[in-house]
Amino acid sequence: AQRGSHSRASVSASMGLLKKLSRKKVDAASSIGADDKSGQRTSADDDDKNDLSVAPAPAPADAANDNSRDAGAGAGTSTAPLYEEIGGRTKAADGTWIAWELVRPVGVGAGHPVSSKASLLVTVNGLSNDNFQWQGLMPVLRRDHAVLSWDFRGHGCSENPRDVRAVSIASLAEDLEVVMQDVSARGLASTSHVTVVAYSMGCQVALEWCRDHGHRVDGLALILGTPQYSMESLLGKRLGDAAATLMDNAVSFFLWDCIFAVTFISSWISHGAALALGLIGVTWGQFAPFYRHMKRLHGGAYARMLVSGQRHSAMDVLEQLDRREVPTLIVTGGRDFAVSKATVQRMHAAAPRASFIHLPRACHAGMIGERGAVVDALEKFFELEGAEIQFNRDRKRAQTGVGESPADTPPKDPHGQPIQL
Repeated sequence: AQRGSHSRASVSASMGLLKKLSRKKVDAASSIGADDKSGQRTSADDDDKNDLSVAPAPAPADAANDNSRDAGAGAGTSTAPLYEEIGGRTKAADGTWIAWELVRPVGVGAGHPVSSKASLLVTVNGLSNDNFQWQGLMPVLRRDHAVLSWDFRGHGCSENPRDVRAVSIASLAEDLEVVMQDVSARGLASTSHVTVVAYSMGCQVALEWCRDHGHRVDGLALILGTPQYSMESLLGKRLGDAAATLMDNAVSFFLWDCIFAVTFISSWISHGAALALGLIGVTWGQFAPFYRHMKRLHGGAYARMLVSGQRHSAMDVLEQLDRREVPTLIVTGGRDFAVSKATVQRMHAAAPRASFIHLPRACHAGMIGERGAVVDALEKFFELEGAEIQFNRDRKRAQTGVGESPADTPPKDPHGQPIQL
């Protein structure tokens, strides 16, 4: 009887463990962020490796409410789309490994068809970020798109820069193109037309990429970021230039590593001070992934991005995109110290056709603190973008009689045979 009791208890415990593991599998498969990635590889042995991991996953359980409009399901019927997460990495110009992750639809529940060739949406992180701020926006981002995210050099799962002095806004824009070329070469998604959604300093990187590849942009969303002079709104142009010169010549990268360590250790205190000063409007718990990422952040990459950002301007690119009538969304925050009123006015002047959404209570972490308002802005923007794409297709059909561009042909060798990628 005692052995039978132990046996029943063991079976009960095993069933409980299986249920927990099942729930963790769903959560882990559907979560994309620094805590779920495999960590950076920096050893020389990794230079000859280029792993590609594929993890089919159902729609996140915690996004069920957000996807209810898509599901349209009756009681007990699952119609939410299924997704797969594909991770990879590719080499930047200086040999640094750049990590990326693609989430795309692969199947459906009952009665809810999803195209396996969803259009591509690329996210561009802010300085010292590793994708965690996109998590709450994923249901709306992936609703009609395959979503490609990636990490800057010295951030997240990407390798520390092998040539620190080569880190700049321009080189990061080149990294973005390299990532898209890698995804395209693997046949995972078409990169001929993309939607770009950028946050904070990622807005400068995104616009710099658009400088040479604007003809491929279906839509551009700039969230709580500036097209130029990254420190101007906080310090002013002259003081920002002076700070950039000081960081470029006098401040060691090791000092930045020390600053990050102190900030992480004292994050409760620093976060409380920022709350008291009104610089941030989210709780420490909501912002904890940011502080954890500071332990991994590379001081040299951070400093070089600040210096390059202060010396960079892509306001002219924003103006060019507006003249080409590329659908553009610009989200600003009333409590965002990184984007001044003067900068917003210059953005208005450069892109008068853009959709401007001002969130009076949004701080620089507004994608978390004002998530609902940001989601609403993105939903309306995607609707506008879709209408614009359809309008252009109809105009092309009327002018040429051709409704769609011909399918991309696979690359061929000198003998005319398709190359298997």
